[in-house]
Amino acid sequence: MKTAFFSILEGGKHLPHHRGPFKGVLRYHLGLIMPTPPETCRIRVGQDYRSWEEGKSLIFDDTHDHEAWNDSTQRRVVLFVDFVRPLPFPLSAVNRLLIFLIGISPFVQEARRNQANWDARFEQLINDAMPPVRQRDGYAGGLFVRRSQ
Repeated sequence: MKTAFFSILEGGKHLPHHRGPFKGVLRYHLGLIMPTPPETCRIRVGQDYRSWEEGKSLIFDDTHDHEAWNDSTQRRVVLFVDFVRPLPFPLSAVNRLLIFLIGISPFVQEARRNQANWDARFEQLINDAMPPVRQRDGYAGGLFVRRSQ
């Protein structure tokens, strides 16, 4: 696994056509929360159109042109995972080396720093907005802990 997050597409939204930059990974979607009826929320990969289903998987090569629509008024949520494309040796070794080199590239390192800065600012906003902690409660490892009564 190389990337994982929850992809949320609000009702009435369209993700314009795009393509991924690297053939060394495949994309996996697991339908978690799907609008009804199913045909109101769909993805196109190349000329193939599919609708997500709760608990069902889609795997595709995101270097192919793709786009998504949610024509419903409901939210669509999928678990989004990029995983290393299975290849025979020695191609698999070359692919993993390329993935490693991309991961240490200045472009990716800058994105990681930006994400860490965003996370720190967000955490500060949350902490500033939280009421003071009572004496019997506390924080442990960044998680709020309620001590038993």
